Amino acid sequence: MKKLLSAALAAAMLLSLAACGTVPPETSGLPDPTTDVTPAPTPTATPEPTPIPLPYANPLSGEPMEEDISANRPFAIMINNIQQALPQCGVSNAEIIYEIPAEGGVTRMMAIFTDISDVEKIGSLRSIRPYYADVGISYDAIVIHAGGSQESYTEMSGYDVDHLDGVLGTYVEGAFYRDPDRMHYGIEHSLFSIGAKLIEAAEDEGFSLTHEGGAYDYGLTFSEDAADQCTDDATYAEIGYNSFKTTSFEYNDNNGLYYAYEYGSEYVDDAAGVQMTFRNLLFLTTDVSVIDDAGRLSVCTTGTGEGYFVCGGKCVEITWERESNTEPFHYYLKDGTPLDLGIGTTYVGIRPGYGSSVSFVKEEE
Repeated sequence: MKKLLSAALAAAMLLSLAACGTVPPETSGLPDPTTDVTPAPTPTATPEPTPIPLPYANPLSGEPMEEDISANRPFAIMINNIQQALPQCGVSNAEIIYEIPAEGGVTRMMAIFTDISDVEKIGSLRSIRPYYADVGISYDAIVIHAGGSQESYTEMSGYDVDHLDGVLGTYVEGAFYRDPDRMHYGIEHSLFSIGAKLIEAAEDEGFSLTHEGGAYDYGLTFSEDAADQCTDDATYAEIGYNSFKTTSFEYNDNNGLYYAYEYGSEYVDDAAGVQMTFRNLLFLTTDVSVIDDAGRLSVCTTGTGEGYFVCGGKCVEITWERESNTEPFHYYLKDGTPLDLGIGTTYVGIRPGYGSSVSFVKEEE
């Protein structure tokens, strides 16, 4: 009977607890050491996508490109460089700038462009000389100029050069025009052009915009390590064409570019609002002679000669070679190894072997 009573009391207590809810035992607030705790997963960083290298390279600068333009003919444009005609426009879009003496102690420039379609103002334009025509021929370029010496026309005719003449030619409207804001410098310093209009004019003249036979050999190779070929310091570089005209360059170690100066000021592209900069400098020496009473020059652009290559804050002596007017320029180290240019724009200064200078030391002001 007692056993039955005890069992009944126990059952009643269980029912009472179930009705009122159970009271959990006191805990210390610490995890039960016997319970496995699954750690929170560590967030995994999403890896940056690997850049896909562009498949092609600009044949005149080595810069990566999305499309193959190796068969496209460049435009070689005569640029006025007399001080009164500055600032120039559109030249920062060129891959290569040539500076060569002209009569009267001044220099003119020829800008080599792979693409002028988006260049809205180019100039001022100036007349051509035979040796500039020869430079254009070396690129199989369409040559743009504003008149020229009779020898120039003879040279271009002899090599069947495709050229547009802003003085004697008649082309689509806008291909050549006078800038009224430049007229007070002299009418000869006021001629400009629009890139897209030059392309249209070239097509109207029946000029092919591509090289015959496809990709053209410009004789240029490029390397990211081009400065490793150089042996001497050259954070400053200067080429003097005569006692009147010098062009100087100061190296910026932050971006690996040389900033250009002439006539005591920054050499700028006024249309783009930038100072002209170059990855490579080539200072070439050649034979130069006066050929007439007007002081016009003969500048040899074939054969061989010496020079300097400047890149990455350093320089090295080089040689250049060009077998004929239909061949490109080739550049070599003194031991005969072909020279690689740095990837980017190039300035080429061609100076006489006498009365000119090259310096890598900046004089104290």
